[in-house]
Amino acid sequence: MFEHHFIVRGKDVIGHARHYLGGLLGRQRRKNIECIGFHIGGSDYQGMQQFISDSPWSHEALMRQIGQEADLELGGHAESVLVLDESSFAKKGELSVGVQRQYCGRLGKTENCQVGVFACLGRGSHAALVDMRLFLPESWAQDEERCKKAKVPQDRQKHHTKTALALQMVEAARERGSRHAWVGGDEVYGNNQVFCAQLEDLGEKFLMDVAHVTRVWTSDPRPGIVQPRSTPKGGRPRRSVQAGNAQAEQKKLSALVAECFEKESREIKLRGSTQGELRAPVMVRSVWLWDGKTETARARLLVVRKEADGSFKYSLGNLPADTSWERLALMQAQRFWIEQAFKEAKGVLGMAQYEVRGWGGWHHHMAMVSLAQLFTVKERRRVSKTVPLLSVRDVTELLDLYLPRRERSEKEVLRQMLQRHSNRAQSSQSHAKARKKRQLTTLKT
Repeated sequence: MFEHHFIVRGKDVIGHARHYLGGLLGRQRRKNIECIGFHIGGSDYQGMQQFISDSPWSHEALMRQIGQEADLELGGHAESVLVLDESSFAKKGELSVGVQRQYCGRLGKTENCQVGVFACLGRGSHAALVDMRLFLPESWAQDEERCKKAKVPQDRQKHHTKTALALQMVEAARERGSRHAWVGGDEVYGNNQVFCAQLEDLGEKFLMDVAHVTRVWTSDPRPGIVQPRSTPKGGRPRRSVQAGNAQAEQKKLSALVAECFEKESREIKLRGSTQGELRAPVMVRSVWLWDGKTETARARLLVVRKEADGSFKYSLGNLPADTSWERLALMQAQRFWIEQAFKEAKGVLGMAQYEVRGWGGWHHHMAMVSLAQLFTVKERRRVSKTVPLLSVRDVTELLDLYLPRRERSEKEVLRQMLQRHSNRAQSSQSHAKARKKRQLTTLKT
């Protein structure tokens, strides 16, 4: 089904693709090329290294088919959601493409890392990665030599904000026929009102998490243009936009919730869990967004959930005003399953365990992880009625019984050991050169 992606310029790299995919779906703790070669029978370290880092097979074409296959499994339903999320990958040194000191969500602090923006298609408890974009900081986009060393294609040597990358993925999803019913995202995307307006203008329905400091209008401010009473000498009349509804108030979400939540909320079922139904108090309210400059205000539904620890989760969406509270609460809670999908991709499928530095290597690895995840989604859905609690880890353990594993001789063990030593020596030399370069730069400044 996917083999044709791995026949490039007359060269067949299907074997390397199978070995790499088998490694990602294996039980070994580490999923880098070295460990995959150590465990997977018939695999070749050098061949897989070239397959991931330098082979010209198209990750875009593979991801397009993954997105279409995922849509056949998860799309076309009221619960089908395209969730936008970012994930960071801690990296040492300065050579990995896109790396710089920036906020690393995985570590919860500013650290040297790469950041990827991802689109994930979900339905119920199942979710699959269907697109990704590597965030290229301005410092990289402006450094042609650095991009050249990391083999960043010339037409990709541009800085785009994370929301711009996310918008590209939403447009690409619709272009390939994605049948998601709505778009979701965390505060990185929900707090950006311009981005949400762009989604709305594309015809997308969305429900995005927002921060408690977000300011909303409790009723439609009905903005209108106010003509000046007089025209300045030699100048143009200065028109302004003002609220036409004197009763409209603008408040922070935290203040609004403090006033209304206790009397307006009601307990609603969010989802099932291993401990039974998960329920929580939820409040839904119509609010409006207006920056005081534009001539129209945008109507939104505010969804607020009280967590077990007493904190609140806030979301804003452009769903119809008559959308049921139960559906809105379910939509807001859907992010739990998306977060689980990322957790399994990192903890079980080796998403964060790559050891490549270049542009092509990063995208090839993420595409193969997405393919591995799609396989687990299909298998879990196929047996969902008979084995409803089957997990991604369960799938990898079952595959371990059937996938060929390497039987190693003494000669093979020694060869792999020497190869590892050689790789580590090259890595040490590379880090030493980078450290010396930083020291020289510091001395010059």
